[in-house]
Amino acid sequence: MKESQKKLILVITPRKKGGPWSWGADLVGELNKDSEFRAEHIFKIGDKILSPFRTGVELIHTVNPLAFSVFFRPMVLSIHGKIHGSFWKFFYWLGRLRASAITVPSEFLKTTLNLEKAIVIPNAINLDKFANVDLVSRDFYNILTITKFWFPKKAKGMIDLARIIFDLAKDFDRKINWRIVGFGPLLEETRKFINTLDKPKNVNVQWFGFDLPQKYFSDSDIFAYFSHEDNLPIAVMEAMASGLPVVTNKVGAVGELIDSGKNGFITSNRQDYQNALLKLMNDLELRKNIGRAARQRIERDFGWKVILPRWTELYKKLLK
Repeated sequence: MKESQKKLILVITPRKKGGPWSWGADLVGELNKDSEFRAEHIFKIGDKILSPFRTGVELIHTVNPLAFSVFFRPMVLSIHGKIHGSFWKFFYWLGRLRASAITVPSEFLKTTLNLEKAIVIPNAINLDKFANVDLVSRDFYNILTITKFWFPKKAKGMIDLARIIFDLAKDFDRKINWRIVGFGPLLEETRKFINTLDKPKNVNVQWFGFDLPQKYFSDSDIFAYFSHEDNLPIAVMEAMASGLPVVTNKVGAVGELIDSGKNGFITSNRQDYQNALLKLMNDLELRKNIGRAARQRIERDFGWKVILPRWTELYKKLLK
């Protein structure tokens, strides 16, 4: 099919390069690479204002509940997380009324938001961006955490994780480099609090702020995640795509991603979390096996080859 004959879809996301922006950019890239549609990523304010009036557009796919079309074209509203504040709850309610279809990335979020008619289509991972980690034996461990410091419950999770790692290290005879990648308004406050905790000498905490996660997967041994509020963490999915063994607390939809003990570990308390970390740190073959199974899980159920057809089928259904 010629490019000019393909139906045009506008994918509207926030302008800041966070999770929803990356999701939209990847979706547009995949649609333009391997589908019967062509797509444009709309995120600049001026383009968003003009998007309802664009001609030649067949469908609008948005994460912004304020989006609309003066030509009554089909609109897909994708909701990626909990809705905070009465202001946004009101506009999401209006967006749900206008939308031809509503999607969420997990059964957990569908239930939490009470969206009985929502379609569950998970976020996808571009596996080409994540090479398999070569896990090796050495006399120290690099534990990696990637998170965002935008919400208090996520920041609290980082403090809990610090306590877990520091407590574990007191009776551990090797050096632990805990590397933290992430940014947000609560970063400095969280860092200062963690610096007040009793940190053993064999733990080195490194803060990297805003950076590309791919830079840190290749020489890490374990991915550690802890949050008190989440849906389906992209950082966990990317770590699994890299073949890293993941340890996380039971939060959000991680149970839809990880089969605990087989392709990662989901823990219900601090002691279980420490035990899982120690088990992985003391067993290289276990780290390799868990990491290999994690990569296979992403390939089988969360790669774009699996997820993209679900989006195109939805678009075709709405455009009939």
